[in-house]
Amino acid sequence: MNNSKIKIETDFIRTDIVDSLAILEVKKDAFSIMTEIAEGFIIIDWYNHVKETNSIKGVLIYGDSNLFCDAPYKKFLSNIASEDIEHYDTLNLESVNNDLRKKQINMLNNFTRNILDFPKMIITFVNGCVVTPFIGLTLATDIRLATKDAGFSFLHKKFGLHPTGALPFFLTANLGIAKAKNLLYTKDKISAEELLSLGLVDEIINHKNIDEIIEHAKNLVEHNSATFKTTKELANKVIRDQYENFMELEGQMVL
Repeated sequence: MNNSKIKIETDFIRTDIVDSLAILEVKKDAFSIMTEIAEGFIIIDWYNHVKETNSIKGVLIYGDSNLFCDAPYKKFLSNIASEDIEHYDTLNLESVNNDLRKKQINMLNNFTRNILDFPKMIITFVNGCVVTPFIGLTLATDIRLATKDAGFSFLHKKFGLHPTGALPFFLTANLGIAKAKNLLYTKDKISAEELLSLGLVDEIINHKNIDEIIEHAKNLVEHNSATFKTTKELANKVIRDQYENFMELEGQMVL
């Protein structure tokens, strides 16, 4: 097996293979990946090589606990709005660069489509806060592991932005319309315990050592590898079709 296209490293990501598991580690600037088109397509190309490698049964995605949370989200918004909001909770929507927002939404859409269509198991390890744009992407994956300190943050509400990353779609797909609307309307944050009780994460684990997480993920993908492709294809059929209609509507919300 030629691993040169699967074991790669860029400024933003590092990938590896451990037995039957491919690993994608986000190293920094998770939000920048959404607007750096070339970097985004490096990741999609990586998924394609993993898909074509028969010895790999699944993927584990993880990153540092501070990469997907409120502070980098504020920094990202500051960058696309050309105003410093990192220490404030207001945003002048007229100052937002909508071209960059469209790039972010389009890249998130590309990643989500890729995950929904990917024929092998994708496991996400959530070891900290995940803010609005990345919640839908997280919920699109097949298995979600979390630490007790993990949680979801609906910070978009403070800035008057619509919930990007197909957040309403995946909350509704997982919970039904009434519960999803209740969470979106009444919650600013959801703790790991709440996520587990709602079924939005599958397991809270105590492992802090990434080697233990990798071993746990390997066991999950190897146990399910025989029937996983057909099961996911059947389970995601309706979701995939509805997702395209949803994203057409979301795309119209960035003028």
